[in-house]
Amino acid sequence: MGGGEAGGGRRIVVGIDGSAPSKAALRWAVGQATLTGAVVHVVAAWEYPALYGWFAPMTDNGFEESARRTLTAEVDEVVGADRPVEIRESLVLGHAAEVLLEAAENADLLVLGSRGRGTFARTLLGSVSVRCAVHGACPVVIVRADGTASAAPRAVAATDTTAGPGPTGGSTVRTKDWQLNLHVVEDRDTTRVHAVLDADGTLLHSDAQARRNPRDEPAPAVGDEFAVGRALVDLGHQLLRAGTHGATEPAEG
Repeated sequence: MGGGEAGGGRRIVVGIDGSAPSKAALRWAVGQATLTGAVVHVVAAWEYPALYGWFAPMTDNGFEESARRTLTAEVDEVVGADRPVEIRESLVLGHAAEVLLEAAENADLLVLGSRGRGTFARTLLGSVSVRCAVHGACPVVIVRADGTASAAPRAVAATDTTAGPGPTGGSTVRTKDWQLNLHVVEDRDTTRVHAVLDADGTLLHSDAQARRNPRDEPAPAVGDEFAVGRALVDLGHQLLRAGTHGATEPAEG
């Protein structure tokens, strides 16, 4: 394994969400930590529901408390009271993939549960697992609900040499301009966005919206930001799916 945390300790990060594959991943991580002497860092991400409104009331801690109870309950159920290894728990507000990638920056291993039934690339395209496999700084292991595990493939960018070697003998540097168009419509309490990305000749489309909670004050600019942000996130997922598919599928002869 890699360098672990500062101070030389080994650390295995495992993402959990209360599902059966998540529990299998935690069980596998504990078993691996028992063999290697690593600390198991259990990480759960939580977010306010997307349709709760433009602004989530900061005084309402119900979502966070529910997520914390789920985290503790899952650890207690899988590991039990007599914990064979050191367990650390973290509950973080944010998108699951971003939270896990940050938590695993200096880890030796990132372990995630798989909800898929087929190969990793075909069943989890665009999922949290794929984003972590593509962007993770450490090895990623995917554990299925039956406890079987496999290393996630890492996407490798191909070098384009069709233009021949450059002046210094290396590959020719190419620049591209991708065009993004956003059409924003504000209709009373709802903001709708249609986004079109011209990715070097391939057009990707996304539709998203944001609806103001009746308890919130009118704030059109905020609605624009939420709607556009959701459209861009969807475009990002489409690009990740395309990139993962291109990196893991065999080249056509």
